[in-house]
Amino acid sequence: NPMLEKSVEGKSFILIIPNDFKIYEIFEFNIQKIGFDLTSIVPADFKYENNFLRVKNFFLKNFFGNRTYKKELIRKFRSGHMCQEIGHLGEKSIDYILVIRPDIFDNETIQKLLNIGKKVVGYQWDGLKRYPEVFNFIPLFEKFLIFDENDYKNYHIQFPNIQLCDNFFFDFDDEAENCSKNNTIYYVGSYIENRIDDLIYAMDELAKFDVNFDINLKYFRSKKPINKPYIKFFKDNFTFRDNIKRLKAASIILDFKVLEHNGLSLRFFESLRYEKKIITNNKTVMEYDFYNPQNIFIIHHDDMSRLGEFISTPYKEISKEIVDQYSFSSWLSKYVL
Repeated sequence: NPMLEKSVEGKSFILIIPNDFKIYEIFEFNIQKIGFDLTSIVPADFKYENNFLRVKNFFLKNFFGNRTYKKELIRKFRSGHMCQEIGHLGEKSIDYILVIRPDIFDNETIQKLLNIGKKVVGYQWDGLKRYPEVFNFIPLFEKFLIFDENDYKNYHIQFPNIQLCDNFFFDFDDEAENCSKNNTIYYVGSYIENRIDDLIYAMDELAKFDVNFDINLKYFRSKKPINKPYIKFFKDNFTFRDNIKRLKAASIILDFKVLEHNGLSLRFFESLRYEKKIITNNKTVMEYDFYNPQNIFIIHHDDMSRLGEFISTPYKEISKEIVDQYSFSSWLSKYVL
């Protein structure tokens, strides 16, 4: 059982989480396994209430350059949906509430949550500058979690309630536990302009060796932004569960940070849990206690002539004490409970 410092059996927990890659499924599975009585709320997908609003947005955007109108509609729509979900709950009736990406709601909705929960924690799992609306919400929380060191350095004086946290891997995995290794190099992520050059550079270097590629980029438009035989594009048919399945079958995971992020993505912690090697452009990883150059290759830092050797040597096992401190249950213990 996970290492929780206090018993949580039967304590009430509300999780508010965006629908990215259906990651909420694995959050729910883990929070319930840990023993909480969980309600999770995934913000509803936006629909225009009527055609008038759709047309109005079209005109505002295309003729007046107003791109915020639809954003506001979406925020209103999601907040309305959320208020329906929590409307029946009394003051301080829930033990813990974790709000991931509070910036997608309005102020009033967040105030309601703060009223319902005994302990309410905000968590922005993107760099703060990426969605600057979040700055309006940080001061509302007693504790607000962020994972980017630079964000912490830049804002902790202005917002004394922010706390720097790591990412984590999930303790419980509802897929069968087998971790085959099939010489595949695996990546899934959104297509983001400023990290594509490193992806292509890494792939071209790796293609010199006997490896298979499983490279997946999320991209909304129909015309592909680049043509590379080993890159598959998808719109929305990829869930976090699929990701774990594919990751477990691979032998090496790729990770590319976007320019404005400095924290470590979930991939590092999943690789720790499933003993996978990583090739990354994120030098920050060298500051972590699990960093080992036999498991983690840093492009633009490590010598490219070592790449072949890196691919062919086995994973070096990391001690259980180090690995366990990056589990989701440790994360909850440390930052939320």
